Amino acid sequence: MPHRFGADLSALAEAVRGGRADDVLTLLRAGGPHVAFVETAGALPTEAELVPVRDAVVAAGTAVVAAARAGDPGAALDALARHRLLLAHRRGPSGVARWAAQAQVWVEAATDPGHGPRGPWPVGTPLLVTTNDRTTGLANGDTGVVVDDGAGGAVVAFGTPAAPRLVRPHRLPPVEPVHAMTVHRAQGSQYGRVSVLLPPAASPLLTRELLYTAVTRARDAVHVLGTAEAVAAAVERPVRRASGLRFAR
Repeated sequence: MPHRFGADLSALAEAVRGGRADDVLTLLRAGGPHVAFVETAGALPTEAELVPVRDAVVAAGTAVVAAARAGDPGAALDALARHRLLLAHRRGPSGVARWAAQAQVWVEAATDPGHGPRGPWPVGTPLLVTTNDRTTGLANGDTGVVVDDGAGGAVVAFGTPAAPRLVRPHRLPPVEPVHAMTVHRAQGSQYGRVSVLLPPAASPLLTRELLYTAVTRARDAVHVLGTAEAVAAAVERPVRRASGLRFAR
């Protein structure tokens, strides 16, 4: 199926889906308007190798914070969907816990975290709902943004930019900040740009479905960071039916 935007992104997705590791590496290295690749020297990226990811995180994060502080929930949700940092693992050196904290540091360094009303989370914080909740109608996996309500308090905006739904913080079900998320958690969602930090080639979570799912979360552009060995391992690793990931059709 052709990708929504860009022949280069479509070709990459189809090469991953087809298990053609050599073609995937060729396409990544060639790059294009919608595909970028930082072929890291080691299993973990260096500060220099992280620059494109940091820039993307900061650009989207500062836009979210600015809109949230201005009390514009629609613009905040729109900015939230512009970029997402995706990883395979929840914990460890290549996990969400580490990189979400790093992304938060990047965004806070570019903004003033003390601005706005006090509460459980600063205005501009992106949040992920972690359980279904009948009272609010929120579902596990919903994402929102803490927004200034213009009256000295805050609300959390969920839904779409055109029709945001506002929920007071004290009414929220369990949530967590969502400066980064696992590929598995992102399944079914779409973002303007996606940055994918691949784990080491030996990671058991590094599979063809994972890379395909990560690449196809992007509406417009994907940025992959990792070693050539990690890319090849993902593409060549047999499909794991119990992984919880699936190929889109």
